[in-house]
Amino acid sequence: MLSHPPKSWWGNSAELEAKIPRLLQSGAAAEARALLQELAEEDAPITLFYLGVATGQLEGEAAACGHYERALKQLPLLHAARNNLIRGLMRRGKPADLKQALEHAKLAAGLQPDLAEMQYQLGVVQMQQAVYSEAAAAFEAALRLEATHRGALINGIHCLQLLPPADRKGRERLEKMAHLGVAAGLWRHPMQRPPHLVPQLASKPWHDRADFPWCSLLESQFAAIRAEVEALRSSQQQLFMSVGGRAAHDHTLVAAGKWTEFPLFGNGTKYTENCARCPVTAAIMERIAPAMELAFAGGGETLFSTLNPGTHLRPHCGSSNTRLTAHLGILVPSGCSIRAGNEWREWREGECLVFDDSWEHEVRHLGDRDRVVLLINFWHPDLLPHERRIDTNTFGYEPI
Repeated sequence: MLSHPPKSWWGNSAELEAKIPRLLQSGAAAEARALLQELAEEDAPITLFYLGVATGQLEGEAAACGHYERALKQLPLLHAARNNLIRGLMRRGKPADLKQALEHAKLAAGLQPDLAEMQYQLGVVQMQQAVYSEAAAAFEAALRLEATHRGALINGIHCLQLLPPADRKGRERLEKMAHLGVAAGLWRHPMQRPPHLVPQLASKPWHDRADFPWCSLLESQFAAIRAEVEALRSSQQQLFMSVGGRAAHDHTLVAAGKWTEFPLFGNGTKYTENCARCPVTAAIMERIAPAMELAFAGGGETLFSTLNPGTHLRPHCGSSNTRLTAHLGILVPSGCSIRAGNEWREWREGECLVFDDSWEHEVRHLGDRDRVVLLINFWHPDLLPHERRIDTNTFGYEPI
């Protein structure tokens, strides 16, 4: 929103210059809109702009697009109207709207080439339309203007991770941006790049499973857990679902092959029917407090994870270093390996692996049959009880 628009933009109603912003800021959008609608016929661009703001507050940003378009016809350099129009078009979401949003974002970046925020906005629009290389270039442009721009660093890394694995230049761009993030204080190590980082936590890619006594409990019950998995897999029902159905961005991690899951706990809930099919596994997990507390806080999951032969999960970092991940190998053919940091390891049936998924990690399945593990996210042991909470504003990627 413009804080001090020129009086001339208000046409014959400059006396409303201070009143309208105050009404909008205080939440009285309906009163503001009623006043503005009396003036809208004059087509004063700032009147139309604030009418769009009021409409957006009352009906959602998508409903305000027409007002911003009218304002821009009168005053193409009314940048706040163009920026809000881009948001509204993205919310409308139809192909024609998305195309128009991209055109406006390119125009906004071109009209204000020295503003990092405009380059960043262009990158977000391109990223949301899956034009990842171009989006990364826009984020790189933002970082040339503002080297510590958090959103450009997080989203730029995200886009560069999604480029084809064979793209060497893309990997070089990613490494350069990772080092920028370390220099900016966002991360401590270029291979540990979560959107949310708690600096004081001890950090290493791999952990010793002996440090977590419940790993021994899981391993002691391996035969019963495996029997439940085999019963799931032999069912005539399709019980494993494609990864990405519950967390949409997860499907982008699959560079090749197929990745499916059978969730037990996560997203703040217990999947009751699934747990009923796996009573032994569910009962054991309910005794593992760090995993259950994280699952019900909405910051992690417990599930069976299956990879088909030929699957490659691209290098990526998890959302936060406040959690660790354990895998209990259930069905593990030869040729299956996982890298965390710079070290590759292989699963073993009946044995746990523990790693920090905020470090870059990837998976390759070169075997000849499915690989299944029990995947468990759990709180980092260095976190004190009062620190174990989820701040949803710090996870994921920056919204436009």
